[in-house]
Amino acid sequence: MKQLLTLIKHDFLILNRNRIIALSLVVSALYIGAFMALRGFEQIEKLLILVIYNDPALLGVLFTGVLVLFEKNENTLQVISVSPIKISNYILSKSIVLTIVALLCSYLMAFSGHGFHFNYLHFGLGVALSTMTFSFIGFSIVATQDTFNKYMIVAVGVIVLFLLPFIGFFNLTSDVIFWIFPTQPGIKILSASFGQLGIMEIIISYVLAIIWCALFYKLAVKRITQKLKS
Repeated sequence: MKQLLTLIKHDFLILNRNRIIALSLVVSALYIGAFMALRGFEQIEKLLILVIYNDPALLGVLFTGVLVLFEKNENTLQVISVSPIKISNYILSKSIVLTIVALLCSYLMAFSGHGFHFNYLHFGLGVALSTMTFSFIGFSIVATQDTFNKYMIVAVGVIVLFLLPFIGFFNLTSDVIFWIFPTQPGIKILSASFGQLGIMEIIISYVLAIIWCALFYKLAVKRITQKLKS
């Protein structure tokens, strides 16, 4: 635990040094301005969920890749491979830091677009599980890529594919088929924070979200470990 806390502190410093936190807040501020202007819009809740879900998705995947590739170029990963630092703590630290940033930005956007009357628990857990999942996906991808351009080609393709459940979310087709996507549970949990969702659907969403998060975590640990050994 002590090692994890030390890594979290270190990763916060890296985020701050690379202006990632400031960039996230600036982008959030732009969204906040737009949401305040559209507050009377009939579909504001769905638009809010779309934007908020994309925020942890992009934050988790994009910045995970940036951080890991930066450390590759600085030979930090080579040092980690021969140090007592656990790969699991290395991955969890960055994921937790990005999740904290995503939570801050997401709550600010929710307050500006919807006000203060929504379920904070569902909202926070939906954002946290989604950010962690996308962060682990980012680790899984970056472990096989050596340049930022190659990483972004794969990462953007994965993000677009995994955001397909929004087709069902906006009632363009039935959302039943999208339960096979790891992103569907997170979208449902965020939806539950702004309105009524059946108790069974909420339970299923949480169970699937946790399972997907755990699976991608194991994949991330496996691929980063293999990368360090190669």
